[in-house]
Amino acid sequence: MWCDGQPEHEGWYLCAWKIGERYVYAVGKWTGGEWLTSMSAEPHTYQEIQSPAEQDKMLDELYENT
Repeated sequence: MWCDGQPEHEGWYLCAWKIGERYVYAVGKWTGGEWLTSMSAEPHTYQEIQSPAEQDKMLDELYENT
């Protein structure tokens, strides 16, 4: 889910900046006080990145429940 504002936890996020009618995406790190990204401006929106291990676990759990 895409979020606005500032994350509650430090970590890595997929960030998006709206430019005209489109978005530019980059991975950014939230340090708890500022964004560290390749763009100079704060992102318009962001979403948490799941590690491959977390995604595999989620898929295993979905498969077990079907």
